[in-house]
Amino acid sequence: MKLTKALIPIFVLLFVSITAQAQSLSLKGKVFDSKTKAPLYYTVVNLKGTHVYDLTKEDGSFSLNEIKKGKYTMFISVLGYQAQEKEIDVQTSQSDIKIYLNPSSLDLKEVTVTAKVSSSKAGSTTYKIGSQAIQQVQPISVSDILQLIPGNQVGATNLAQVSQVNLRSAGGNNDINSFGTAVIIDGNQLSNDGNMQAFNTAIGDAGGNNVANQGVDLRDIPASNIESVEVVSGVASAKFGNITSGAVIIKRKAGYTPWRVSFNSNPTSYQGGINKGFKLNKGGFLNADFDYTYANNSATSRRNFYQRINTGLRWTKEFSKKLSWSNNLAFSYSLSFDGQRKDPDEKVVISDTEYKNQSYRLSNNGSLNIFGRTNYSLSINYTDQYSRKDILSAGPIPIIESLEEGTYFTNYTPISFHQNTELYGAPLNINGRFDTEQIFTTGKLKHNTNIGIEYSFNKNYGKGKVLDKDGQTASISGPGSRETDFYNVPASLIYSAYFQDDINYSRAKSNYLLKLGARYDYMIEKYHLLSPRLSLSAKYFDKFRIRAAYGLSYKAPSMLQLNPAPAYFDILNLNHYANDEARRLAVVTTYIHQPENGYLKPSKGETFEGGIDFEHKEWNFRLTLFQKKITNGITSNSILKTFEKEIWEVLEEYPDKQPLVGPTGNSIYVSSKMNTYVNASKSKTTGIELSAQFPKIKATNTRFNLSGSYLKTNSHRDVPSVKSSGSLTGSQTNRYGVYETPAYNAYICRSNLTVIQHIPEIKLMVTLTGEANWKNKNEVSKYPSIYPIAYYEKTGEYVEIPENMRSSDEFSDLFNSDNRYKNTPIPTYFNFHLQIRKETKQGHSFSFYANNFMWYNPSYIDENNKTRVYQNSKVTFGFGMNFKL
Repeated sequence: MKLTKALIPIFVLLFVSITAQAQSLSLKGKVFDSKTKAPLYYTVVNLKGTHVYDLTKEDGSFSLNEIKKGKYTMFISVLGYQAQEKEIDVQTSQSDIKIYLNPSSLDLKEVTVTAKVSSSKAGSTTYKIGSQAIQQVQPISVSDILQLIPGNQVGATNLAQVSQVNLRSAGGNNDINSFGTAVIIDGNQLSNDGNMQAFNTAIGDAGGNNVANQGVDLRDIPASNIESVEVVSGVASAKFGNITSGAVIIKRKAGYTPWRVSFNSNPTSYQGGINKGFKLNKGGFLNADFDYTYANNSATSRRNFYQRINTGLRWTKEFSKKLSWSNNLAFSYSLSFDGQRKDPDEKVVISDTEYKNQSYRLSNNGSLNIFGRTNYSLSINYTDQYSRKDILSAGPIPIIESLEEGTYFTNYTPISFHQNTELYGAPLNINGRFDTEQIFTTGKLKHNTNIGIEYSFNKNYGKGKVLDKDGQTASISGPGSRETDFYNVPASLIYSAYFQDDINYSRAKSNYLLKLGARYDYMIEKYHLLSPRLSLSAKYFDKFRIRAAYGLSYKAPSMLQLNPAPAYFDILNLNHYANDEARRLAVVTTYIHQPENGYLKPSKGETFEGGIDFEHKEWNFRLTLFQKKITNGITSNSILKTFEKEIWEVLEEYPDKQPLVGPTGNSIYVSSKMNTYVNASKSKTTGIELSAQFPKIKATNTRFNLSGSYLKTNSHRDVPSVKSSGSLTGSQTNRYGVYETPAYNAYICRSNLTVIQHIPEIKLMVTLTGEANWKNKNEVSKYPSIYPIAYYEKTGEYVEIPENMRSSDEFSDLFNSDNRYKNTPIPTYFNFHLQIRKETKQGHSFSFYANNFMWYNPSYIDENNKTRVYQNSKVTFGFGMNFKL
């Protein structure tokens, strides 16, 4: 009922906006190839910032209807051609518009190979990375493409480590920041909420290269079939939910393309791909692609490796010319594998891990001219996850198999044994969206509204955690885990509705755009959340623009955070280990603690930003100041659990069998720490972003781009820490102190100057990037007091200490050490990167890059560790080839 009441205003606004439409004008014309003059089929023709849209027919014709009087920017794009923007003043209907598009090639006079600021409906600060820029960086995965975002660091591809989006953060809360960043492919948002691959949450083991409770792993997304990437680092449109830190929007190739075969290689990895866009006889296009990637952890070591297989089909078709109804049906499969190669000469394998994910994704989305412009999408994502950890453990320790509380007799493991744990996960995500866009006017105001509803379902159908016969053991010194299933964990549901109205007002020498948005989310069947999103920009004399934006957003807890596995505490009552295996006996009491995490709230993101732009001819400057806060971030917290340990004794021993044992009647209290999830992480990032583009030197066709950012992130875990008096004094533990936790500051200041040398006559593009790392520093911004704020008795009783008593000698055994550790700031250093790409007349291209090509490798002495630290990575070379068949 509450959800129904929340949706009623949305549909009222929808009805009002539809009925408010007045008499409209139309634009008709044709699109041609600039060289062959042939008509271009399936070209997108759109008035930017509106839903007015059409796809060209076989003869290249298009028709845009329901247009109000005013000035617009017409955006024309088709796969394989350079997109074009055309300013147009619509006062009357037009029917003879002719547009000529240039084939995308390095022989064009203007080619963009950097991230461009985009006036997108997706958010306030948005960067667009086009196909030419993507080709220039020779990417293997999406993480390589994101290096083009202003302020990001350029570096060699490292597929042996998890790679995630980390927008507008200097550090301190990277997992929480990436978990709140959306990754959207062809309109369908990927979800990691159902990932439960954690070996033992009680001790904080998140599972190596698995990304439970973290963002999407970008390594698994190939770059060979990507047409463009849009990055929303500011306030996102109300359309985007379940986020706190922006979005990465990926658009894959759809439409006709010839056969393309690509190959990229560097010292640690190589990638090969093939893709083709077929034009079907009955209309529409079928795009097929295949990508294989293999990587080692370093150029000199092959022990850890990563490999990836991706393949997919996308069918794009216009079902109705009258309604401009276009639809895209896509299926994709991916396999990613992190493993360790065994050395034949290695006699004893101390540890062995592997992580395998097989993903199946089916999606369908489209749009048509009904109720304005109606958009719909449905995606189904299923992943078969497997994780294994095999560790050589030291024995002998008691074999513990109990799944219920009680006292048990058991035997011992060998002196050394392999403990093998396997996780079988099967998360399923279903996401559906339906929205409509309308254009209407109220007086001198032009409105472009977007009203929609969304549904998200996450459920894990996996078998869960499985231990082998030798692995049925748990530590007797801390919390352990047992076999557990995932399929009984309840699903996580989100119901959403959103409204966005872009209001435009124009005068003779100024233009104003107000974006008003609001989003309602009903998360995990408990929380009703409203997120306002708004931004305002004012442009004067077509040169100066002033911007301001504010927005709230929320990210639901993951299924693993909401439903952690039970923690098993195994207390050793009697340890009777004898040389004769038949006489060995251990008595163990098992206690079980099931965390109840229903109190967890969604994380909250709050962003303010403002800026000023200057655009005149080829001069382009953009300055943005922002502040991003994340509160209620979910993090692990160490808590103390206390149990009564009953003392047992040997009553009678026998020469060839286990002894007769029994309780002594005495007991003591033992304590153990375990981790639980709490809404305790806070961070505040303030920053400045700058980008500047200077006029091209026409004599040499050389252009300079400058970009940079300054970030300061203050992070704090608002939960106390626990330490035993024994660990502080070196004597017997009598009680446990409770202490405040420190707060941290992280700073990053970085800028890039890129020199772009383009020689269109020979189809050559050279980019030289000078990277200045001005500041990279971590520090404790607030040291906690050495005095305890409370303590636990050995019985587990919690006792608060009055503030005026905390420094009393009564608690001297709990005084914490004053470790004022201070990181040595990294001195300023520079790095230089070279990228060269050459195209042939046949459409083939060859590329080469060298990171740190000047072999510049400065170092400094870390005064705390007394070690020499080298700042730059070693010089790294790579090359790529792309053949058009």
